Amino acid sequence: MKSKKRILGIAIGLALVASLLFGGVALADDPTTVDVNWNGAGAVIGSVTCGDDATASFGTSASHHQVGEFHATDSNDNPYTYGGDSCVFTMETSITDGGGAYLLVSRTDSKESSYGLAGQQSYIYVSTDDGDATLQNRSSTNYASMKDCNYGWNSSDHITVAGASTFELLRWMNSGNGDFAGLRASGSGSADLDCMSSEANGASVRLGWGCGCYTNADFTATGAGLFELQANGDTTATTAMAPGMTGASSFDFVAWWTGGSTFTVPDYSTTAQ
Repeated sequence: MKSKKRILGIAIGLALVASLLFGGVALADDPTTVDVNWNGAGAVIGSVTCGDDATASFGTSASHHQVGEFHATDSNDNPYTYGGDSCVFTMETSITDGGGAYLLVSRTDSKESSYGLAGQQSYIYVSTDDGDATLQNRSSTNYASMKDCNYGWNSSDHITVAGASTFELLRWMNSGNGDFAGLRASGSGSADLDCMSSEANGASVRLGWGCGCYTNADFTATGAGLFELQANGDTTATTAMAPGMTGASSFDFVAWWTGGSTFTVPDYSTTAQ
């Protein structure tokens, strides 16, 4: 059996309020946690290594004010003795009058004979020059796959923007084996992205659905801007935005909205495999 591991390291940039909790060494299977909190102007940049099972990097900055928190847990559980611990990373932050935030999680260990190679990644990002913004996501990794299951934690409003002269947001999943699904939006005004569930393993990705939950994958914006949804699969790529589409291994859909109108994508959920 592979020996249990601890979260081995964390690097934190300028943080106005920071709290780091590392699990004790009395019991090998006790969870290990890292907690970081911030409140004020400035920047917070950090990275966490969860044994050799996963890594996470995060950052946020604001010229005027921001409040938020990041949490990482290494369960040290080695489920089914496959050699990979369960790890969970969460981040939520709100930004006032301009700034940006991101969370990148990478899965670095896998039961390869059953579930394929590791290398999966989850990414979420928002920036705005002078508007307000929020960002929230929860990502977990284990011996089988990476899952961003936000149901029960935050089922909506994973990225919001309000009153921005310019903004950009990104959300994507990468299988590490050529399968990719992602979206981006940029423009002016306000935006709201829901992405309750996503999944990735060595053979496929799902963006905006999965985890055994109902699908909540929509986007709404006002003002003016661009929305782009992309996917690339080894054999197939499908999306609820084009329910009759068959035979595609990749696609790139782009839409613009102008003139202060309301733009809505009711369901962008995507699969690439």
